[in-house]
Amino acid sequence: MLMNLVKIKWLDAMSDDNTWQDLSELKSQQLRPVETVGWILVEDANKIVTISSYDDETKTGSGGVVVPINCITEIQYLEGGKIEQYKNGDKQSSINTIQD
Repeated sequence: MLMNLVKIKWLDAMSDDNTWQDLSELKSQQLRPVETVGWILVEDANKIVTISSYDDETKTGSGGVVVPINCITEIQYLEGGKIEQYKNGDKQSSINTIQD
């Protein structure tokens, strides 16, 4: 399955810590900047869904994050990168490049 690897910068909602707080403190709360790295599973007009892990054999994923489109401030498509091959815990000499 071919999926784009991305780093998404987005603003997440923030809530108080469920304690009594001065109203001026509550009024000054800001959206929390967050960065997510993963493969895009779904992208539509409302959201982007990413996964951080994918099992090609079983066609399953984990580490899903749903980011509302209107909260995204930046998307960086990650191209290239090193994959070091490991076998039985030992690093192999070959290094591959991730290609789209």
